[in-house]
Amino acid sequence: MSNALSADVQRMNELISRSQFGEVETAFASAAQKAPTEVDSLFPIVDKLDKAGQGEKAGNLLEPLVPVLLEKEPRKAVRVVEAIAKVSPKNPRLRDLAVKTYQAEYASIPGFDKIVARATEESKGSDFAFVDSLMRQLTFIPGDYLFHEQGWGLGKVTAMDAAAGTLTIDFADKKGHTVKLGAAARFFAKLSTDNILVQKAADGDGLKARAGTDPAGVILTVLKSLNNSSNLKRIKAELCPSVIPAKEWSKWWQGARKALAKHPYVKVGAGNNPTIERLQTAVTQETEAREMFENARRLFDKLNVMRRYLKESDSSTERKALLKGFAESLLPLANKDHEKLLVCFMIADLAQAEEDLGVSAPASAEDLVRDAEKLLEMTVKLGDAEYQERALEMHRSLNKEGWNEVFGRAFLQDMADVWDRISERLLKGDNQGPLLKAVKIVLDDPEAYPLQYLWVARRAILGQKLPQGLELPTSDRLFERLTWLANKVLTRIERGESKLKDTLASLRSAMTDRQGRLLQTAIAGRDEESASHLLHAIKRSRWLSETHLGTLRDVITRAFPALLQREEKLVPLGQIEEAEGILATANGRRKREDELRRLQEEDLPAVAKQIGEALAMGDISENAELDAAREKESRLKERAKEIMEELKRVKVVSADEVDSTKAGFGTRVTLKNPQGKQVVYTILGPYEADHANNIISNESPIAQGILGKAAGEDAVVTTPEGSVNYKVVAIEKALA
Repeated sequence: MSNALSADVQRMNELISRSQFGEVETAFASAAQKAPTEVDSLFPIVDKLDKAGQGEKAGNLLEPLVPVLLEKEPRKAVRVVEAIAKVSPKNPRLRDLAVKTYQAEYASIPGFDKIVARATEESKGSDFAFVDSLMRQLTFIPGDYLFHEQGWGLGKVTAMDAAAGTLTIDFADKKGHTVKLGAAARFFAKLSTDNILVQKAADGDGLKARAGTDPAGVILTVLKSLNNSSNLKRIKAELCPSVIPAKEWSKWWQGARKALAKHPYVKVGAGNNPTIERLQTAVTQETEAREMFENARRLFDKLNVMRRYLKESDSSTERKALLKGFAESLLPLANKDHEKLLVCFMIADLAQAEEDLGVSAPASAEDLVRDAEKLLEMTVKLGDAEYQERALEMHRSLNKEGWNEVFGRAFLQDMADVWDRISERLLKGDNQGPLLKAVKIVLDDPEAYPLQYLWVARRAILGQKLPQGLELPTSDRLFERLTWLANKVLTRIERGESKLKDTLASLRSAMTDRQGRLLQTAIAGRDEESASHLLHAIKRSRWLSETHLGTLRDVITRAFPALLQREEKLVPLGQIEEAEGILATANGRRKREDELRRLQEEDLPAVAKQIGEALAMGDISENAELDAAREKESRLKERAKEIMEELKRVKVVSADEVDSTKAGFGTRVTLKNPQGKQVVYTILGPYEADHANNIISNESPIAQGILGKAAGEDAVVTTPEGSVNYKVVAIEKALA
């Protein structure tokens, strides 16, 4: 939003909420006179007036902007007329306004008169339909970027043939695609020049340079492209690695976050994956921190707000006063020992950042951590790796002897983020004994300590330091044990121990991340028999998805190709689809592609129009037509998604790939029953099945009974009437 109109917009929002529409009219006219080109700031007010039943008034408020914008920015004048058409479709001056604005902006396009003539013909006397036709035909012009949600992605308009009524668009994998002018707006979303996808495509080097000099500005660009709100993972996906190299992301984000914290129009949430919002009105760091602190319910959440504010703000009188108020409000909340310790640590941090804060800790941190038994109980409850490590280190400084025993016991506690630090301390000098003892406990009972076992196994497989004197299985056996452990954890989850879901996720992530890096290391230097044994264990792993199973299987078969050949021999002839995907002829695949195209280009646009018409009916709280249309849209989108996923797995089979010596895909098989009656089946894929003509899918029960059979062999075929014994009389190719 423009700073020039922020106060005006805020006032108009307040007036609309109080239904003071007469005063809104005065305020709008004043804002439009002050900054007539800042239409993006005014459009939300127009929408709110329309929702409040004041659409005609909103259109009248916009109309005076048109002549001003025609002289300065005709494209914005076009957008204003389109907004008028939306909120006040019966405006008697609508057609004249449209002709003037579109003429000013688009008259230079060859064949513009054809577009106007087409709009006149389509509108059949309706001014709104006339504007709608112009708007749809001129949504895209050469040089514009657009996006196709159903799979083609980013595209650029390369040509327009106004006379023929077509656009030509280049997509990454589909160059020279043509579409009708009026239909393009239904299929594609227009992207503004400052959209992050457009910036990456049109000026990638410039965007990279801006990321270095103005990280907050780049984040704002991404937010604007994502409806002004998104989480960090989504933003990272847009920028990394195309704009920010993966290795530089963490450092870049730290700098960007500090810049965003000072930006009055950005709000950054808490946590590792915060929600980041682009605000309509300015908010200071202090205002945001105070609001978040007051809304935080738990002591730990309040501490996190303080830590974040302390990290991202600069020292000032306002900051000191705010932090003092925060600290004083924490004292009554610190009742238990671990809560007192948290507040002690926080006040100590504040004292380092701001001198003479004047707030005393609720207890002595040294007294709280001195006793080993209390320490272990408190440390787990702290729930934060930084504070846990701090408590352990403070105990170590107070107990020159015996601290290593406490650290060894801490390894068996639920504090995964500090195990590395614990081991780092214990692996130095003569302190390994307590860690060795703890690791042996873990190895003897991995089910009781699944994440500790993962920690030990991963370090052993990757060759990282462990206590001396520790006897471990070979790396492949350790990995196999991890698969066994994951199955055990999954069983416990299925029996109701839902708290173990995060544990299973950690096990799965460790074994499948980086394309199976841990497994690659585990089988390095092992023999084929060991690899075969491990492959068998992996294939029995119920916790693996098909994708992850495929990744791990590929790791082993790439290292031991003979195992792949052994696996292929186990796949029955005619059932290759289980290993390679869905079998189809070229014609069968085209049929499925045609179905997808029909969904994307006909069915979905049609239901989108139905939704638009239903929304136009007004009250949506009890709008049966809208509910039905949205439900249908959801089904169609899900169907389109299913087909797109299927098409990724399709294997097109040609005639020369068909083996006519045995029943399988692409063959025509003649069968004879015990009574001497013959029946002929053609075996193709699921896309071409036609039971009326005895064309069956290779995945059907009937086909499964004869796949792999040769002429002269007996087969048991399952039919709707039951199982029937057949003899295979003849087999021939069905594909030419």
